[in-house]
Amino acid sequence: MNSKHRSAARWPRLVAAAAAGVVVLSFVTITGGGASGAPSVPLANPFGYKYGYKAALAELPKLYAGTSTGVNPTPRPGAKNKTIVIISSGQASISSSIPVDAAQQAAEDLGWKVTILDAKLMPSNAPGLVSQAIALGAQGIILDGTDCDQARGPLLQAKAKHIAIVPLYAYDCNDPTEDAGSPLFTAVENFDNLPEKQLGYFAESYGRGQADYIIAASHNKARVLVLNDLEATVLKYTGAGFADQIAHSGGSKVVATLDFLAADLGPKLQQEIQAELLKYPNIDWIKSPYTYATILGVVPALSAYPKGKYNVMGGEGFQPELQDIQAGTATAAMAISSTWTGWSAVDTLNSIFTHKPVYPNGIGWQLVDSTHNLPANAEYTPKQNFEAEYLKAWGIKK
Repeated sequence: MNSKHRSAARWPRLVAAAAAGVVVLSFVTITGGGASGAPSVPLANPFGYKYGYKAALAELPKLYAGTSTGVNPTPRPGAKNKTIVIISSGQASISSSIPVDAAQQAAEDLGWKVTILDAKLMPSNAPGLVSQAIALGAQGIILDGTDCDQARGPLLQAKAKHIAIVPLYAYDCNDPTEDAGSPLFTAVENFDNLPEKQLGYFAESYGRGQADYIIAASHNKARVLVLNDLEATVLKYTGAGFADQIAHSGGSKVVATLDFLAADLGPKLQQEIQAELLKYPNIDWIKSPYTYATILGVVPALSAYPKGKYNVMGGEGFQPELQDIQAGTATAAMAISSTWTGWSAVDTLNSIFTHKPVYPNGIGWQLVDSTHNLPANAEYTPKQNFEAEYLKAWGIKK
């Protein structure tokens, strides 16, 4: 696998992760490292994923049906008179604005005072915003898309002040890919299909599902260009799970990996994608890490080619991405409700405030392509009415 190193992000020492039960370990290259080689993420396969074309075909019905369940219905009244701050990694990106705005709505339904602070897609802004949240008197902080190690100092201060900290698509300082010290998050969302609630496994499984679709759709002959934005740990896991599934397929291959920064989104990324396609003419699939990269990078880059020349596996399946599937400029997406994730983050914060367990949120994903699960308005909505379920659990009538 060829890898082009584009990220200047610091790569911490990687350590092995342990999982309960039967575990299959594999080591997958996820980003370039120049002459010294590339660091690897040790992956556990706790869900017993099988490899190859037949296994991918068998997985498709499950992905089309969707993996979400209902919100845990245990009554848990909302805490009163709370002040919280939600720190967005970048409200200009729908990958952040949708879950952040949803968390704001859920918190306001609980009667809480909410302030949103915007890092504007610049991770270096995160520490200052955590300090600002402390100065604002926040009793709780929801941290979107900003891993613990990116704001460790101010988070230590927040923890010392007993401010509740909940991640939203973010990972703690003790995550195996970070190794940045002791954990600083108070609690994490409970994705109920996880052994010991390990967030890395959830993201890894998502990436494996994306790979299985490509393996099946290509009859295990795909030649893939993988796009990686490795500024966020969640994307390290999804990318590594995807790469591992492809590597063990016995047919499909990752031909090249293009690493980029969020700041590259737009013409720069488009040009780099086109350069990779010229360099590797056998590529026939492109894997995008998230919707914003699909709509600002992949699809515009492919406008110079005949429609259908390249297949595109999109990201979270937000409306613009599903519109691309309708238009034939993207092939599929693994839709996950980031609105639901935002509500779940608030439910997690409420559990901290009320000294209750963090209840399973039921969140999963559903495969969408031109012939399955594509809504007429291109707006994905899970079958579960999670907002009503949360309001009922909180004892709120609207």
